[in-house]
Formats: sequence, structure tokens, C-alpha cells
Amino acid sequence: MTTYTLYVRDGRYAVPTLLTVESRDDEGARAFALRHLESSTHYQSVEIWDDERQVAELTLDRA
Repeated sequence: MTTYTLYVRDGRYAVPTLLTVESRDDEGARAFALRHLESSTHYQSVEIWDDERQVAELTLDRA
């Protein structure tokens, strides 16, 4: 299992929220991040990191 770091950008705050998630692979971390991103209309984007490697940056088109 790998520990991934997620930086969640929330429209209400200037500083991203930091989360960690344990996952077997990048796709599992990406699925978790997408579910989290969809869980609030305030969330704008989420970056997924594995140490110094950026795995993905997810955004939703809320228009």
C-alpha cells in the first residue's frame, strides 16, 4: 500500500486542505480523490501526489 497526499482546493479558503489516503495503486487514489471532489460543491480541484511525483490533478466543470 502506498500513502498518497491529496491537496483539496476549496472555494471558501485560500489554503488547500491536506488529506492522505492509502491505496494499492494510482487508480485507487484517483478514484478516492474524485469521490471526495464530488462530495461538496465548494471543492474546486484536487491534486494527488505520491511523495514528489504528481499523480494527477482533477477538476470538475460545475457550470
